[in-house]
Amino acid sequence: MATIRLRHSHHVAIMEHLFTTPGEHFAFILADWTFSMGEPVFLVRDVLLIPDDHAVCGRSGWELDPAIVIDAINSAARGKYALIEAHNHAVGPPRFSSIDRAGLREFAPYVLDSLPGRPYAATVWAGSSIHGEWFLPDGRAGVVSSVTVVGSNLRQVVSRDDDHAVVTERFDRQLPWFTDDGQRTLGRIRLGLIGAGGTGSVMTQSLAYLGFKDYVIVDDDSATLTNLNRLVTATLTDIGTSKVILARRLVRSLHHDARVVTIERDVRSKEALDALKGVDLLVGCVDNDGARLILNELALAYDIPYIDLAVGIDARDGVLSDAGGRVVFVLPGGPCLHCMGEIDQREAYFFLATDEDRRIQIERGYVEGMDVKAPAVVSLNSALASIACNEIAMYVTNGRVVNLYTELDLLGRGRSMKGQWVTPRYVQKFDGCVQCSTAGLADKTNIERYAIVRS
Repeated sequence: MATIRLRHSHHVAIMEHLFTTPGEHFAFILADWTFSMGEPVFLVRDVLLIPDDHAVCGRSGWELDPAIVIDAINSAARGKYALIEAHNHAVGPPRFSSIDRAGLREFAPYVLDSLPGRPYAATVWAGSSIHGEWFLPDGRAGVVSSVTVVGSNLRQVVSRDDDHAVVTERFDRQLPWFTDDGQRTLGRIRLGLIGAGGTGSVMTQSLAYLGFKDYVIVDDDSATLTNLNRLVTATLTDIGTSKVILARRLVRSLHHDARVVTIERDVRSKEALDALKGVDLLVGCVDNDGARLILNELALAYDIPYIDLAVGIDARDGVLSDAGGRVVFVLPGGPCLHCMGEIDQREAYFFLATDEDRRIQIERGYVEGMDVKAPAVVSLNSALASIACNEIAMYVTNGRVVNLYTELDLLGRGRSMKGQWVTPRYVQKFDGCVQCSTAGLADKTNIERYAIVRS
């Protein structure tokens, strides 16, 4: 899915330039880029605001000073960036006019020739929404499906042909909170759901009922008799069916127009890593720190907000000594899982090792307990998933600033205050964090180094 991802500060700067005074105004945007499922993803890095006296309205429409255009192209070339053009219209919905189209037919090939090997995008802004189209050197072109503004909340500001689609009455009871526009926004945000098992299946169910309709779902496992105690997407007749297929079935049973990409592979597969680069929000429901390490790095490198769930039960012979979990939000510019001490490097190494290396580690006693199936209960999974879904709802609707770290202590002990079992914990960014050093590097981080060869 073609995407433009902006930081809040960049969005504010462009909006102020385009809309502070009447008339049409222009800007160029410098962006890193990557590709996801064959379409470009633009990661905004800087904005070049064009002074009004460098834009002249002639008989054939607006024309920019050639020196300004050359400066913008040179800035992109020096920084190894792709270029995005932005201008405004007084009224919406934003779309290219016939004059805009005529200009694009000349300008897009010129930029593509001047910045070889890079995609180009053009955008028109009106009101609070943006319409964009992308162009590639090989002649392919298309519409930008997602334009997100990432900050203390996540805003989907893309304008599409379904801007005014009717919100069905099934959502009437939540519209006082979300509003019609907010409900449509939920349906446009693409979620990358990694792990469709015990916690992931409950997340799928809750998110689908909230109204999310666009997913990339990754899991390489299938339903078995022993996970039917917590796999809410499955029944007895589904044993042997892929968990991603079960998740897709549930989403489509609620939304006939849902878009669900299923990847029945490990998160380390090239297919998964490629597809996840283009999502608007990562939701991690994995059971090991190897996968968490990869998702943490992916989120940092590509400016993708990431919410991670972890559940744990310690019980033996009917005696429960610990039960709970935590929900962590990793936001661009904020502390990551590694900063928070939530990645066990020894565990990550074990799960990222080859099957043969893992076998040797177990035989030689280098690891203990990592190959043992942990206890799991649907009620605890559901409690944690509810916390996570509420944080996502707050993040997307700007209901409040999200809690970066929320603990759930079923026994009411640990860090929780007496009588409380769900509490936020204060976390902060660690200046020397190794993984935070990959923030914003995009493809330079070489996330594909984790990829495993498909068998």
